[in-house]
Amino acid sequence: MSTHPQTVHHERAAMKPQAVESVAGVTMQAVAGAMIVVGAIAFLLALIRGGAAIAWQAYLVNLLFFLGVAQGALVASASFYLTQAKWGGSTPYRLGEAFAPFLWIGFFLFFGLYFGRSLIFPWVTHPIAQKAAWLNVPFLFARDGIGLGVMAAASFAFIRASRSDEARTWTIATDDITLPPHSIRVLAPLVAILFAAIYTLIAFDLVMSLAPVWRSTLFGWYFFAGAFWSGLTAMALVATVMRGRLGAHNLFTNPTVMHDFGKMVFAFSVFWIYLMFSQYIVIWYGDIPVETFFIVHRVHHMPWSPLSVACLVLIWLIPFTVLMSVRTKKTPLILGTVSALGLIGMWLERYVLVVPSLSLDAIPFGPTQFLISIGFLGAFLFSAVPGLNRVAQAATSGEPVGDDEE
Repeated sequence: MSTHPQTVHHERAAMKPQAVESVAGVTMQAVAGAMIVVGAIAFLLALIRGGAAIAWQAYLVNLLFFLGVAQGALVASASFYLTQAKWGGSTPYRLGEAFAPFLWIGFFLFFGLYFGRSLIFPWVTHPIAQKAAWLNVPFLFARDGIGLGVMAAASFAFIRASRSDEARTWTIATDDITLPPHSIRVLAPLVAILFAAIYTLIAFDLVMSLAPVWRSTLFGWYFFAGAFWSGLTAMALVATVMRGRLGAHNLFTNPTVMHDFGKMVFAFSVFWIYLMFSQYIVIWYGDIPVETFFIVHRVHHMPWSPLSVACLVLIWLIPFTVLMSVRTKKTPLILGTVSALGLIGMWLERYVLVVPSLSLDAIPFGPTQFLISIGFLGAFLFSAVPGLNRVAQAATSGEPVGDDEE
């Protein structure tokens, strides 16, 4: 039985306010706020009770992870413009931009590392004369702070352009092959280039410098590729959650759209493993001690070897094997589960990159690290509420999408 299009439109309009509230409302903000308080208390208690080193390690790991998710998703939105993607109308763009408020939170949290600098960066207490011009506290915080600030400012300039009426009209003009608006054509490539440059700098300064004699020219690429994949994976996870919470006529019920999210999770998981192996094989056949110790300690020594294997399984093996077929990409439960496991894997990967440089023979993970991570997750969710509401509005608007096989 067919339904008149105008009737369907009115039904969707009536459904929209309730759907938006159920996705990102006062309850979510209250829970996220409570998580922030719990994490902050755990962090302060650790500082007071002699666990400062563990607290600052957890702080750095979570800062790198959640900044990567927020920035990676924003860059995904920019990449959709660069590739003229109209497969989901404006909704994928709003979804990629939903986490962006955390970029400013992360910018300010970055400067908190200053107070734990002597417990995080070994070169602070044991300077390396040959690298003192680069590895010194004022220069590191200046260059990274400026980089993160520029990145956040460029990202929000891009978001303003992306949310304009002109840009939205372009995203839903499925039969129009014209280029995106001029402001988008300027800002989207700028955001992508800045992302590659600044997150390479972050990788060198906040991860590689923890083992200051280690070097890898490909490490920056590997690091920001992981951030980009984590952003895509978070978008896929949110899409699967919203599919079941926005009613029967939302964009995420379109199997083609879910298939596209699944393809991105699959494809960039393969790209991540490609970069990881490219870095590993060069270090392996070079067999130079100054390069191999970083990898050997994490891959071949206990207790870190099992965590490294877990990262490989969660980030590449499961997505590659499970999302190989079209059916699994279109199945929300499967795609959502793979995405959730992938995000856990990427958090573990950031943990394995950071902590073994500071704790050689033990995994210092316990209630303190867990609660600090909960606090960061709360800050991330709290900042995402307005963006998630925009996603819900776009997904239930009934706007046309491209490449719809239904």
